[in-house]
Amino acid sequence: MKLFTVGPVACYPEVLEEMGRQMYSHRSKEYLQLHYETVELLQRFLETENQVFLFSSTGSGFMEACVRNCVERSILCCVNGSFGKRFATVAASNGREVVKVEPPLGEPTTPEMLDEALRQHPEVEAVAITHNETSVGLINPLRDLAAVAKEHGKLVFVDAVSSMGGTEIKVDEWGLDVCFSSSQKCFGVPPGLAIGSVSEEALERSEEMRNKGWYFDFKLWERYHREGRGTPMTSVIPQVAGLNRILKLIEEWGGKRWYFDLYLRRNRRIREGVERLGLSLFPKRGYESPTVSCINAPEGVDGPTIYQRMRERGFELAQGYGALKKRTFRIGNMGYMEFRDIDLMLEALKETLESL
Repeated sequence: MKLFTVGPVACYPEVLEEMGRQMYSHRSKEYLQLHYETVELLQRFLETENQVFLFSSTGSGFMEACVRNCVERSILCCVNGSFGKRFATVAASNGREVVKVEPPLGEPTTPEMLDEALRQHPEVEAVAITHNETSVGLINPLRDLAAVAKEHGKLVFVDAVSSMGGTEIKVDEWGLDVCFSSSQKCFGVPPGLAIGSVSEEALERSEEMRNKGWYFDFKLWERYHREGRGTPMTSVIPQVAGLNRILKLIEEWGGKRWYFDLYLRRNRRIREGVERLGLSLFPKRGYESPTVSCINAPEGVDGPTIYQRMRERGFELAQGYGALKKRTFRIGNMGYMEFRDIDLMLEALKETLESL
């Protein structure tokens, strides 16, 4: 089965080989060397001097950590689809008041929308932004949104689960207080590892926060890191080893700019291919995701039918998500993927559409 999912994605063979090594203790010198080297690689990749934590969880764990560590009363969530809604749900489930900026599905959050909302709700302590909303295949103007939030003196939380590794993110230059992702997306590593940078201001908020829990306590993670002990609890060692390997491979292949360009070329091949088949993309033009294409199903056919027919031909796409489940299907271009696989998938999609 060829994977064109939005995560977990196909893993690089070199990553799987690295992860297949025999285990060792997460308190051993071998792991500590791996851990701190991986953190340094990520800091360079994200262009940050902030702390970088490696949680044994998915990205949603980091999402909850943002709220519990840094928000006492209220947060503003930019909602462009199902994962923006998840951020709002996580905040509300932890007892925080939630203000939403929610443009129509398929449209981005603009700096003007955010500025207006923050003027109306100066009480919010932080702004949560879903950089790349996979449910609708849309990327938000993160740099501009973060600048607006900082003008209003707010913390900035970024769900970069499906963008980190696939497009440019400059954590320090853009003023991102918490920027997190997961191993199973653009880095092409199996699930189980959450990656996140945490600013000094976010750590200061965490120090003052009460009832923030234990497992995702930023200050606890900071203490273990500074004391040279790695993590407070057992690490997902194979995933850390896999992430370490792909970060080194990216440098060998040509660096992150080369890697981002690879994603753009894959994405362009898919988008141009589906448009030649008479299909259209769901999000507003100019804001299409570089890592996943959300495609409108043709008239008279629902998205799940196309998904199932493509599975029968050996290609695992992704179904439409949330409110768009029937109307769309999605094609991811993350992880281990060859251009010939894209061409074969597009040919299978052509045959599928002709058979319906």
